[in-house]
Amino acid sequence: MRKLAISVVAICSALASALYLWRVEPLLPARGETACFAADYDPPRAIDLSSSRRDRKSVGEISSLRLAIAFLADEKPFRSEGRGYDWRYSLSLDMRLTDGRRLTSGAICEWTNDLLDRSFPALFCYIDCDGGSVTVFRKIGQNALSAWFEPGERLRTGQSCDGGGGLFIGADIERRKLPVKAAKCGE
Repeated sequence: MRKLAISVVAICSALASALYLWRVEPLLPARGETACFAADYDPPRAIDLSSSRRDRKSVGEISSLRLAIAFLADEKPFRSEGRGYDWRYSLSLDMRLTDGRRLTSGAICEWTNDLLDRSFPALFCYIDCDGGSVTVFRKIGQNALSAWFEPGERLRTGQSCDGGGGLFIGADIERRKLPVKAAKCGE
């Protein structure tokens, strides 16, 4: 019986430790601040590129990525009909392709201050007006993140809701992961 109790305690301790090292929350900025992450890729990372209607597709290669997560000082909670969030983060992506092009995008990541969001390893970010989405995961136990595009997931770059057109980055058939490490903002 004692061995069983010790085993249960050891397993629970290991799970609690893994959960703590897995959470994305410790990497998020405080109110009014920005957390920055960056990577230079050698070899470059593949990313699928497409038009808004997906009638033109190609594959590009990202040579560098700068990712910033901002928590605006005046951000307020929102609740309506059982849905809502406690605050929103602003996600900015700045990518350089090997062909010299620079692509930028911005998205909103809603956060609810509950046990599930506080223990989850990811932020789910989107752009209104059918601008797509991206998931930002924490790399377990590191001060690093990874922007993941699951198959079919993509994010608009360089255009607003009214802009029309625009180039989308993402993943058509296979997952695309873009890891970044903590960096000083403005580097």
